[in-house]
Amino acid sequence: MAHRYATSGAMALIAADTVLSVIAATTVRPAIYDLVLSSSSTPNDYSADFQLQRFSADGTATSTTPQPLDFNDPAAVATSKHTYTVEPTLTAGEILLRLSHNQRATVRWVAAPGSELIIPALAGDGIALLCNAVSTQFTEVATFLFEE
Repeated sequence: MAHRYATSGAMALIAADTVLSVIAATTVRPAIYDLVLSSSSTPNDYSADFQLQRFSADGTATSTTPQPLDFNDPAAVATSKHTYTVEPTLTAGEILLRLSHNQRATVRWVAAPGSELIIPALAGDGIALLCNAVSTQFTEVATFLFEE
């Protein structure tokens, strides 16, 4: 039976910055099945464009501990980071999902069954939520739900 986890992070958006990631280990293949984007800034008509992209080497960021959705589940093997200061090494052309939203709206993407975004079981590989473009800086809050 798969164990399910939540991880989240927030940052003031700058184009080409990674907001949140899930990073695999050699023993698990995490699968992202849910994504929620919202803003904690004062509402305005700003917009941002995001992409979920694979990476092959992690960068420098703040670690966040994935929380089990079932309190009785074990700790996650996969790790997570947010607010990158040194970007991960993105895999060229491996953009898995792209979406844009207005800061006033909350966006939720849920994978159709069998269409989860799966990370290979390779240490340091992962999926990054990258801010591709932003109209004006505002704070974005992102949450991934994933299973392993």
